[in-house]
Amino acid sequence: MKAIILSLITVPGLIIFIFVLGLFSNKTKNKLNFFFIALLVTFFSSMPILSKLLSLPIISIAKKVKDETISNVDAVVILTGGIYKDLKGKWQPSNNTENRIHQAELFLKKYNVPLIISGGHTKNNAPSEAEITKIKYNLTESIIDSESLNTFESARNLKDYCEDLEGYILVITDKYHSLRTYLSFKTQGCNILMNNYPISVKLKDFYPSLKGFSEFNSVIYEYLGILYYIGTLKINFLKLKYI
Repeated sequence: MKAIILSLITVPGLIIFIFVLGLFSNKTKNKLNFFFIALLVTFFSSMPILSKLLSLPIISIAKKVKDETISNVDAVVILTGGIYKDLKGKWQPSNNTENRIHQAELFLKKYNVPLIISGGHTKNNAPSEAEITKIKYNLTESIIDSESLNTFESARNLKDYCEDLEGYILVITDKYHSLRTYLSFKTQGCNILMNNYPISVKLKDFYPSLKGFSEFNSVIYEYLGILYYIGTLKINFLKLKYI
């Protein structure tokens, strides 16, 4: 069911669905209207600027680390972003995880705080994502959470760790994943800050591209993820004292 819903509200499934509605419409005028809507959806969803506008709430709402709060960060948490097998058949962290590691390293070079890597066993016959990441980047002193398979489990499994800290945990993940992560950890009572994700607009953002389709799908997927977490109380606003 999840796959079907996603296919109907992301491209190209959304475009195909609208086009099919036009094909089955009895009136010529209605057919043309559906075909025109499909064309508009194709055009605008291929422009990166649309995804940037849609993503503003999920990037901007979460509390970010700032100059006045950075000294109160007591730990850095990295949520892993997948693994893959290289040509030699060896498991490697994904590019998403690598980017998150680099962001964490920039912070840890200035501030000596513990590093926690959270990521469980997401592939058959493979070590946990946290273990693979720790070994790959020689993060020998890092703490690993090898049980968590998603954002909610990471927040739940690190709840006790959060309670032992006086300051904040700085959580590093993808920019589109920022709000869901923030609200999930806040629901568990964690005093959390998110990394800063700069937003910039360039001329190429107004040109249709394959990247535009990909970004559009990522944003829509994340909104669905947030709604699902709210509906299943993984994000519980009654437990949020403040945002």
